[in-house]
Amino acid sequence: MRLPRPRIENCCVHVTHRCHQRLFLLGTDVDRRQYLKRLWEASRRFPAVRILDYVITANHIHLLAWVPRMGDLSALMGWLQGTYAGDRNRRTGREGALWRGRFHPTLVETGTHLSRCLFYLDMNMVRAGVVAHPRHWRFGGYQELSGTRQRYRVIDQDRLLNCLAMQDQAAFRQWYEATLGELCQRASQPREPHWSRAFAVGGRGWIEQLPGATPLSEDHIRTLGPDGVEPPDATCVLHPPQSLCRRLWQAIAGGRQG
Repeated sequence: MRLPRPRIENCCVHVTHRCHQRLFLLGTDVDRRQYLKRLWEASRRFPAVRILDYVITANHIHLLAWVPRMGDLSALMGWLQGTYAGDRNRRTGREGALWRGRFHPTLVETGTHLSRCLFYLDMNMVRAGVVAHPRHWRFGGYQELSGTRQRYRVIDQDRLLNCLAMQDQAAFRQWYEATLGELCQRASQPREPHWSRAFAVGGRGWIEQLPGATPLSEDHIRTLGPDGVEPPDATCVLHPPQSLCRRLWQAIAGGRQG
């Protein structure tokens, strides 16, 4: 079922898009360098969309973006995914679809919840057991956020800091490196599928203010973590069943979120 894209304004969105049949169509450094080149070009062609983070794996991509309108994100993704697919098919002589259907957008509240999504992206290849630290994966946002890469940068760091309610770049990098160091020391690296499957992730109050969400709040908003008292900064997930998704998207398509 094709769902209409929401028309929420001024929000952060986590995008997940997998390769066709989960094939490793981004499986070589040549593939990933080409995709990163096209991502850099897309950030210039569609300047309304501000890239906040990204990671390019062997069979899927993650993007974290701030968008003024969801239509701007759809335009960027249409150009980016289509252009890269044409590049690779011409280079390898492959025919057919490269991507698995349409990309999945998850709305993310700014602030604390955005920071959790940021680290989820950057720890992707650590969770997969490919590297011990994000610094060892060249095709992710760490290279820019740490200051390692200065040329051909994709990430709008000023917008990222604004969305995180931070002002000082040096303080951000110190916090960023310290948090990644702590995460890498953990014995287990559990997956957090809600970032790639949910409709929205954020605080309960923020989710309930999304158009059409309030009637679903009791049954389809769940709090992550142990049962009991819900702390003020608890991460909540809105993941309605498919039967209710169309109603929710249509309600949001007619509303705005600042």
